[in-house]
Amino acid sequence: MKRIVHIKLRTILGIACLMICILPTTRNIGKTEAAEETPTAYPFTSKWSDLPLSEVALVNSYLSHIEEAAKNFYTERGEVVPTISWYYVTLKELKADNQAENPTVHISFTLMPYVGAHDPVGIDEATFAASYTGQISLLEYRRAEDIPSGQSAR
Repeated sequence: MKRIVHIKLRTILGIACLMICILPTTRNIGKTEAAEETPTAYPFTSKWSDLPLSEVALVNSYLSHIEEAAKNFYTERGEVVPTISWYYVTLKELKADNQAENPTVHISFTLMPYVGAHDPVGIDEATFAASYTGQISLLEYRRAEDIPSGQSAR
């Protein structure tokens, strides 16, 4: 009985040593760690409670302006006007001139327009200027990144 336990223990230790030696060379160890460390390129979410309320308010306030900018952009290119949904819009940047007495704030959004059943056409960026009087004007709408058909940005 003692001999069987000794053989089983040696076998288990041998397999453990083999695993420790072989797995790093096959690059199986660390793959899940690397995947977890890699952040999502565009943090789109349909769970609004995961976002700061200020960001939700800005996206909600600017959504009609973003939709209008996208409509003009795609119409000028002769393409199908895609759908813009709030959960595929995220705040990218807020900037203002700190030296100005009444600064104009530049607000940039990153968005993923889609056609059909959520087939993304790319990643776009829209930048607006908001004056201290409440005037909102489009500064730039551009394609930031193309997405090959059949793939998602997430």
